[in-house]
Amino acid sequence: MKNSFSQSMAWLHTWAGLVVGWMLFVIFVGGTIACFDTELDRWMRPGMAAEAPARPAVDKLVAELEKTDPEAHAWYLYLPRARFPAMKAGAYHDDGRFEIHAYDAATGAKLRDTAGGEFFFTLHYNLHAGTIGMYLVGLAGMMMLVAILTGIVIHKRIFKDFFLFRFRGGGQRAWLDGHNITGVLGLPFHLMIAYTGVAIFVASYMTAGLQAGYRGDAEKFYKEAAPYTHREEMHRPPPLRAPLQPMIDDARKRLGADPWIIAIEHPNDASTVVNVALDHSRHVAWNYRSVYYDGITGAYMAGGQQPSGGYHTYTFLGGLHMVQFGGMLFRWLYFLLGLSGCVMLACGMQVWVEKRARRVREAGVVSGYGLVRALNIGAVAGMPLAVVSMLWANRLLPDGIAERATQEIRIFCAAWIVSALWACLRLRRGNPWRELFFVTALLCLGLPLLSMAVAPEGSLLHTVPAGAWAVASVDWVLLAFGAAFAWLARRASRVEDKQPDILRSRAEASA
Repeated sequence: MKNSFSQSMAWLHTWAGLVVGWMLFVIFVGGTIACFDTELDRWMRPGMAAEAPARPAVDKLVAELEKTDPEAHAWYLYLPRARFPAMKAGAYHDDGRFEIHAYDAATGAKLRDTAGGEFFFTLHYNLHAGTIGMYLVGLAGMMMLVAILTGIVIHKRIFKDFFLFRFRGGGQRAWLDGHNITGVLGLPFHLMIAYTGVAIFVASYMTAGLQAGYRGDAEKFYKEAAPYTHREEMHRPPPLRAPLQPMIDDARKRLGADPWIIAIEHPNDASTVVNVALDHSRHVAWNYRSVYYDGITGAYMAGGQQPSGGYHTYTFLGGLHMVQFGGMLFRWLYFLLGLSGCVMLACGMQVWVEKRARRVREAGVVSGYGLVRALNIGAVAGMPLAVVSMLWANRLLPDGIAERATQEIRIFCAAWIVSALWACLRLRRGNPWRELFFVTALLCLGLPLLSMAVAPEGSLLHTVPAGAWAVASVDWVLLAFGAAFAWLARRASRVEDKQPDILRSRAEASA
């Protein structure tokens, strides 16, 4: 152990952040973008109708699901809202598969397949690695809590450092000041988001209570915590299927608001039950107001039961993390504070590298230090480039291509891998920070222009006159990021020009 408490906390802060730093950066970038996942979904489907009809074609979607997924455990239909004026529908299978697609609300026609904002939401909570990814994200969240708490302890001038930013000199000082400023600016948010992020999957991370109290029966646990209406399968087909629209109209009266999600359990069994529920935008806690109908007769069965007090606390923490409440203002607030977290993590990792700059030079590029430095550039500068490359792919890939959404994801991964390789190759004779930032700036600034050329109905030429500000904001944000990355590329060039003089003065001072 170190010589003093402060030194011990500094050591713990450094290594807690460094061990999961790259993973946390990816998680934060994914979560920040996911604040506007629905708006991004809409932007990535140009030509979508601006408004939904009063009576969407729900029964056409049911007929489609009956053709494609007759053996599914449950069907889910998402009705159009102001944020997304189309429908979504998907089928959940007993083996865990869940596929969802978007459909025109008026005709029921299938819309363009795209990875959409859902890709970044999934990247945020499990890194697209299933249960293993969920545990890795939980570990990263716990390590972030340790790093935040130890950071508070070691920064004795925490508020004074907030007003100190020595970016002109570049190097370690600028990175350290950037880390301190963004860390202090978003401190309450970062603490809340790390804690609630871990709390969401607490039942999966800490299973001792489930094993002791319910002998591992998770279904019994959840039914007691959040009761729901359920029928056992009868293993015979339903004689008929009641139309959904009368159930939606009745649910609207009983719930006092427009329903959003329809769940049809055991859709091809005589036990089928239809659950109609509201969305999560009205309160911080997730919504549990819903009504149940017999799927064969359409008759009202029961209203949704309120969860227990403990489970309501859990849904409050989950809702606080996922910001479905509060409208656009809160989403922008979370987005900006999420960006501050991305900058804090990027600067913190670079501080570690800069502190060891002399060791890196002595060890050479082909060394452990050199590899860490290159991969740091690949992670921090490569991730934004991969994101915007995926958006370019969305505009350029033809609609009829097989597995279109998968192709977008492959281009995202390929761009990120190429960025990391470029950082490794150019570290000795080049400035990969400048080069990757410059390419990202070009792609960000060029994407709104590309949209005007290949998808004018989804570009600023159409969205601004139509008043579709949520969709237009995607292009405005791209332009803002393009300007920011152009500035970063210029700053990286200036720092490189000053580096020989800095190294020479340090060598003279040591002599």
